[in-house]
Amino acid sequence: MATTQKWIRGTADTVMSTELNSLASNSNAVKGSAVSLTTDSYAMAEVELVVTFGSMPTANTAVSIWFLREIDSTNYEDGTSSITPNRNPDVVFAIRNTTSTQRLIKTCALPPGTFKPLVRNDGTGQAFASSANTLKIRPLTLQSV
Repeated sequence: MATTQKWIRGTADTVMSTELNSLASNSNAVKGSAVSLTTDSYAMAEVELVVTFGSMPTANTAVSIWFLREIDSTNYEDGTSSITPNRNPDVVFAIRNTTSTQRLIKTCALPPGTFKPLVRNDGTGQAFASSANTLKIRPLTLQSV
């Protein structure tokens, strides 16, 4: 008999909010504390970015997100408010040329263990609004049914 598998959605957690307020173009915001998921069985996640710009962002630009990894629960890979990681982002959201709120969702891989999200306002030409910007993560678990 064949086994069927499906993705089970965990709880969506807001992992960044006030850190994103007024984030300038070409600037980074990093979560100070690590994100720790409750089980090691998560491998994938839905990532949601809600962002608003006070002025029109430049077309064909993006918000890039890295999950800064650790190998020993203490030391995280390079990435700060002034250092952009020297590798490809884990998630890239294309930004529309609008001042309306943008709610963007993608599915991506999650690193094992703990991680710190780093968000880069990547060349949009405008700062994020002064409030109501969020980054949420909903882990997914593959389950046999």
